[in-house]
Amino acid sequence: MELHTTVKRPSFLSGAGILTLSALTVKVIGLFYRIPLLHLLGTEGMGYFNTAYELYALFCVISTAGLPVAMSVLIATLEAEGKKRDAGRVFRVSLALFAGVGCVGTLLLWGLSAPFATLLGSPLSAACMRAISPTVFFICLSSAFRGYFQGRRSMLPTAISQVMEAAGKLFLGLAFAGIALSRGEALPVIAAYAVMGLTVGTALSVVYLYGHKKLSDRGEIDFLASRRDADLQAWGSSDPSIPAKVPVLRPLLATAIPVTLSAGLMSFTKCIDLALILRRLQAVGYTATEATALYGCYSTLAVPVFNILPSLTTSVALSATPALSAALKKGGEGVPELQKTAFSALRITLILAMPAALGISVFAEDILTLLFRGQPEAVAQATPWLSCLGLSVPAACLTTVTGAMLQAAGKAQKPIISMLLGVGAKIITAYILLGRDGWGMAGAPVSSLLCDTVIVVCNLIFIARYAPAMLPTLRQSMPIVAIPSGMAVGAVALTKLLRSLSGGQIVTPLHTVATVACVACLYGAGMLIALLLGKRLPMNKKEGTTS
Repeated sequence: MELHTTVKRPSFLSGAGILTLSALTVKVIGLFYRIPLLHLLGTEGMGYFNTAYELYALFCVISTAGLPVAMSVLIATLEAEGKKRDAGRVFRVSLALFAGVGCVGTLLLWGLSAPFATLLGSPLSAACMRAISPTVFFICLSSAFRGYFQGRRSMLPTAISQVMEAAGKLFLGLAFAGIALSRGEALPVIAAYAVMGLTVGTALSVVYLYGHKKLSDRGEIDFLASRRDADLQAWGSSDPSIPAKVPVLRPLLATAIPVTLSAGLMSFTKCIDLALILRRLQAVGYTATEATALYGCYSTLAVPVFNILPSLTTSVALSATPALSAALKKGGEGVPELQKTAFSALRITLILAMPAALGISVFAEDILTLLFRGQPEAVAQATPWLSCLGLSVPAACLTTVTGAMLQAAGKAQKPIISMLLGVGAKIITAYILLGRDGWGMAGAPVSSLLCDTVIVVCNLIFIARYAPAMLPTLRQSMPIVAIPSGMAVGAVALTKLLRSLSGGQIVTPLHTVATVACVACLYGAGMLIALLLGKRLPMNKKEGTTS
């Protein structure tokens, strides 16, 4: 007999705020990590490091992208129905599944590191791939715990574990790289030592999540001490003679597989991008070392700065998915909550993305100079790439949020179609532009812009068709687009004026700090105004009614 409790779950906005803060902390740590690491490894060594990391990211996405989302959706639905025990059963089944997938992923990445490195055009990165392979297993275990907590709308454990991983990468990675450097190891080996910091940090985060769940579930059945009958119930049957696995696995995999394919396509695209960059640059006259160095510059300087905002809005999507699923489960009574959550997710995303896009595009040189002041040649190379990537920020942010909305609406397969179309556009564009004189590496950010734009447009079309209640009206959309855009234009104009009054266009740390201060002030003002105006707008499609 299930007990229907009235435990109040944290709101979508509080969960999104916690995850956004942790994501920002992780990205700041990541930038501080890459700056000294660039000094240790140079652009060539960072090329080996990032090549291994991109392949690890693909394995990681395939192993973990879908199941945590499926867990959070299923657990949120069961919790909304008061079926707390069933939610615990979903976790136990998922944990076993995650552990198996993690073992397979680790063994594949370790055993096939040399062929993968050769296939990607960077044979010397194999050592980094072997060093990072155990992380796949640990991140799978970590994702099982995160999916459970996210389904219960408890985002703090996920946030803390993410910061622990980043801190391990920063402190341990640099320490390990320093030890290898002092021993006189070769550059690919030093890069492999640097990667090991992430492996250890991820293992520590699993220990924390396990301990947190043990404390939070005190008095409930321990998943490690489950008796035989509890295990049978976890598979969906209380009768030992009927091993009915389907009731748990079917809804879990129905959501997990499409989400995994969707996220896997995007991560696979990054590996294709990597292979295209290295091979196409070599085809037009660059040596393997020179191509690796160019990719190292692009992936170390331009891409991490660009990725800050999309990673923050990923937090919004993670928090919104279980909230939207719970609202949909309520039927007609949940429509106001559904519209409010969806509208808030879109509003927060655009408030963050619109000013950031213009700021990154216009002040790319300032940002890179401040972060990588000791690398003037690398900064000069990466500045136009980052300026172009800045234009992709709104689309890249909306890709994750609109995909999450479709997943919550039970249309998890639709983002796959969007991804396929976007990936196709990216591959064709990158292949053509990377091999053209005068384009070279600039073809990579241009293809990313086209890819993200195609995906968002397709996702919005699907939402309008299958879940129109989630989309705001034109009147509701105008403030969340116009106000942040206006604030961004004002920030640029004020900063240009300040620079002109200070005596020139030379980029200095003082100018950069002043730029950040101006943008931040207007950014905050724009967000406050947009949020206040948004609260005064009706959430429903029809004024004063529930659609």
